[in-house]
Amino acid sequence: MIRGILFDYDGTLSNRTESAYFKYRDMCHHLFPDMDPAGIEFEGIVQRCMTWDELGTISKSHVFEEIRKHYLPDLDVQKCVNDWYADFDQFQIEAPGCHDILTKLKQRYKLGCVTNGPASTQNAKIDRLGLRGFFDTVLVSETFGVKKPDKRIYEQAARDLNLECREIAFVGDTFCTDIVGAVRAGMMPIWYFNDPLRISLSDVRRIHDFQELEDLFLVHTEWNV
Repeated sequence: MIRGILFDYDGTLSNRTESAYFKYRDMCHHLFPDMDPAGIEFEGIVQRCMTWDELGTISKSHVFEEIRKHYLPDLDVQKCVNDWYADFDQFQIEAPGCHDILTKLKQRYKLGCVTNGPASTQNAKIDRLGLRGFFDTVLVSETFGVKKPDKRIYEQAARDLNLECREIAFVGDTFCTDIVGAVRAGMMPIWYFNDPLRISLSDVRRIHDFQELEDLFLVHTEWNV
């Protein structure tokens, strides 16, 4: 019986792609002040940043090292990394239907958020979207000491909810961290993504939007009998 639901943050509760896009545009505007932000050359650099970013799964220093290598030989990479984390929360865009689904699920389930990243940045992003009040627990990898997919952070979340891992579903967009970790911990994995080109031979349950999540947990709750 599922009694609790845990969520990843970036790319699940937030529209991480749009958030990162506008953050990179802002940073490139400062790094290339003589370029027209509406021009094709400027957009080309931003799009390269999005490719180097690898959906946020790689160190930010990699992105700025690539900018230094291809465009700005004297770029202070560490300063750019610091600038990214200093105000990325200001560029947060929530996933469509995020507040609505959390409001509905909160009436029936214990909820939590488990996210990888620096504590100050991740907490600021969660607070920027006004999500903290929905959660009975929020675990950030830097504070806890291990990252997803290490099952220990999932197990701690289960203890925080006072539930067994088998009573919890985990919803996340990154298969190699969110889904693999949930399976290792014995939770029900829900792979959330809205990219129609992404394929997998895994039989892990997949959803493309939060309406499907509502159908699973508030309408067709066949495992809750």
